[in-house]
Amino acid sequence: MHSTISSRRQAITVVLLVFAAAGGLVRWLAPQPSLARDLGSLLLVLWLPIIGNIIAWLVARAHKPKAPQPGFASDRAFAPSIRIELTLLAASVPAQNRPVRAGLFPCMLALGSEAFSARLRVPHGEEPVPEVPKTLEVELLRPELALPRLPAGSEVMVLAGRSLLGRGHVIGVAEA
Repeated sequence: MHSTISSRRQAITVVLLVFAAAGGLVRWLAPQPSLARDLGSLLLVLWLPIIGNIIAWLVARAHKPKAPQPGFASDRAFAPSIRIELTLLAASVPAQNRPVRAGLFPCMLALGSEAFSARLRVPHGEEPVPEVPKTLEVELLRPELALPRLPAGSEVMVLAGRSLLGRGHVIGVAEA
């Protein structure tokens, strides 16, 4: 099933709606018992077949598959790309003092005006604490694009959504 309406079908829909609008105008302006009013009524009925097209368009829009969100597949094994030394910022809210939890933590590495989707592997019991540097392995979603821009020694910001979690620097390429 095509999710887009053909240009011919769109043109027919517009023509029939114009005829129906013209019929409504003729019916409104014509005197009560006249042939013009009857023809206006006939033209006004032309919008009825268009309802099927509009409903079909709405159904196609409702059932259109959503594009998958770019990101890591949930069943994808962790494959480290780089190692960074991360220093979390101290949070002003005590409940947020440990924003990075054990396991795989999705984030973004920002360098200047560029940001790269990534995920950190945080070992259990070794969650980073604010203002204490911690070396972690990072998997980049598109390492072929990010690695040339993230050489060893690059200063990066670690973001979760729109929140800045901390700063770090790239130590080097991770050993597989």
